[in-house]
Amino acid sequence: MGNKLLIEVGVEEIPARFLNEIGELIKKNFSDFLNSEAIEYKNLQIFFTPRRLVIFVDEISERQKDRVLKVKGPKKSLAFNENGEPLTPLKGFLQKNDSTIDDIKIEKVGDEEYVFIEKKMFGKDTKELIRDNFQKILFSIPIRKPMKWDSLSFVRPIRWILSMFNDELININIGDIKSKRETRRFLKTSMDYIKINSVDDYFESIKKEGIILSFEERKKIILEELSNFEKELQVEINKDEDLLNEVTNLVESPKVFYFTLPSKGRDLPYEILVEILIKGARVFPGKKNNEIIYAFGVQNGIFKDSNIIKEGFMSVVKAKIDDALFFFSKDKEIPIKNRIDGLKNIIFEKNLGTYYDKTIRLIKLLKNLYNDLKLTEEEKALLDRAALLSMSDLTTLTVQEYPELHGIIGGFLCIESNEEKDVCEIIKEFIYPRKKDDRLPESKLPKILGIIDRIDTLVGSFLVKLEPTSSEDPMGLRRVSLTLLKLLISFENSISINNLIDYSLKTFEDSLKKDFNLENILKFIKNRFRGILEEENLNYDIINAVINVEPFIPYKAYVNSKFIKNIYNEEPFNNFVLAYKRVYNITKNHNIQGEIKENLFEKDEEKNLYEFYLNIKNEIEKRNIIELEKVYNKFIESVNIINKFFDNILVMVDDEKIKINRLNLLKNLLNIFRKFGHFEEILKQ
Repeated sequence: MGNKLLIEVGVEEIPARFLNEIGELIKKNFSDFLNSEAIEYKNLQIFFTPRRLVIFVDEISERQKDRVLKVKGPKKSLAFNENGEPLTPLKGFLQKNDSTIDDIKIEKVGDEEYVFIEKKMFGKDTKELIRDNFQKILFSIPIRKPMKWDSLSFVRPIRWILSMFNDELININIGDIKSKRETRRFLKTSMDYIKINSVDDYFESIKKEGIILSFEERKKIILEELSNFEKELQVEINKDEDLLNEVTNLVESPKVFYFTLPSKGRDLPYEILVEILIKGARVFPGKKNNEIIYAFGVQNGIFKDSNIIKEGFMSVVKAKIDDALFFFSKDKEIPIKNRIDGLKNIIFEKNLGTYYDKTIRLIKLLKNLYNDLKLTEEEKALLDRAALLSMSDLTTLTVQEYPELHGIIGGFLCIESNEEKDVCEIIKEFIYPRKKDDRLPESKLPKILGIIDRIDTLVGSFLVKLEPTSSEDPMGLRRVSLTLLKLLISFENSISINNLIDYSLKTFEDSLKKDFNLENILKFIKNRFRGILEEENLNYDIINAVINVEPFIPYKAYVNSKFIKNIYNEEPFNNFVLAYKRVYNITKNHNIQGEIKENLFEKDEEKNLYEFYLNIKNEIEKRNIIELEKVYNKFIESVNIINKFFDNILVMVDDEKIKINRLNLLKNLLNIFRKFGHFEEILKQ
């Protein structure tokens, strides 16, 4: 083929947070279009910057492939009368499709027979198909916050279109905008156009302008320049991933610069200064000798004078530091315990009440959870106090300006208010992890407070029908559930999601619970857990084996999945799975009926299996074992016992009592194994 297609849609600046998602959606829509129209191609790439969305297709065919299209008509019973003569529905169908009765075929669909015809479709010109369909492809992208202009609606107004097939212009119209052989320079204020003669010419021209179309390439440039400055200045730069992604999508032509921070910045606590620089000023903090000395920014335009841009950033940083010093100074004037009543004025969610209501729920939830936790009375007292004070910093000026400092400010105010040191540490730590790759709290008490805070948000949101959809997540529940799971995985305890949900439900009004669907929230959380395991390259059969063990205990499922991965290809494990499946296959539809009766055993193989069952059951229950690794040798020991049982015992005998007793024995043993994994999911021959 050798043909190249390029379409560039020029727009007013798209917010950085939307760009990656829009790029993925454009790629999907355009790929679906090419495939549905049988247009062959080798490679489809999508590039995006704040001002341009670019589709590039390599080795695309000039025409569709010729196709045979099967068209479904009326039911046979409606197409012919009793004498086999065509009726009106069939005649209309044939006329509409320019066919005759000789062209039809009868095929069965479900329980009914239908009339079909096959039509040969000759391929159309690729350029014509793109011309006629591009607006639909682009505008069918779901946009969360569209902007309207003229009679159109898109993420931002479209200002130009460049569309080339090799060196030919494709005539595309979107509203009053017509495609031309032109693109624009990178500066928003520049109206200079660049003439484009071909697809290859486009990429050369863009490169000369210093524009980097690829998100990954822009990000790589920024990281490399930051690393160079680290070596040059002997400084450690906080390369915050969220900020890195944001600034990458704020520029077309990235260049890193740096400046020295005002000395007054050192009057702020380290954590506050970091947040101000990252969230407030969009610069990367640079630490030297345990102090933040430098800030590193990213400008748009490699040919622009960095000094002018640097001065602008320095002014912003100075103003942010001044504001933060003022806010923090004022916040310290009010003791943290005196802020609790102020939470009554801050809405958590309109149907779930205020943050004061949430605080009360957390305290109740802790009381419910203590039954599952081996805590001292002192630890319980610390947690109760921390839960009471945990939301109070939401009333501060600093957190209202920088919500990401929630918890951190609470910890500082706690110290200023002479609260117990351990309580302050819990409040300062419970908010971690705040995102996917964030750090975890170092000790168990802040982990516990973090767990109940997140489960309250999850359960409450599902109660009031705010669960995420494909395009909306108003309460940020994907992040909440992910960080909840990270905490539970790190928490070596048998806390189950089932119990957490149950305990949380007890803290809400009964009027909210009438339509609550437990399966929906469990499915949502398990899907997030599945994602965690998939990122660690676990086979899907291992994931399936651990994820449906009831009750769902994330720590247990995680450590057991990792252990299964380690032993997956070992012969003893393979033999165990095969023996397990012998037990599973014969008992999967059996419900235990009464107790196992030793007096009904007829052979030693039954007695040996029963003795093994009692031993492993007692060991697991006595030691409260949840890790497969701790009983794995016992599982391997069971293989010979199980195989001898099946080789010498006929389970499905005529004597109903003996048959039921043998099935009960096997089912009870199966239930022991299934506490650690549904091993029937493991794909072993």
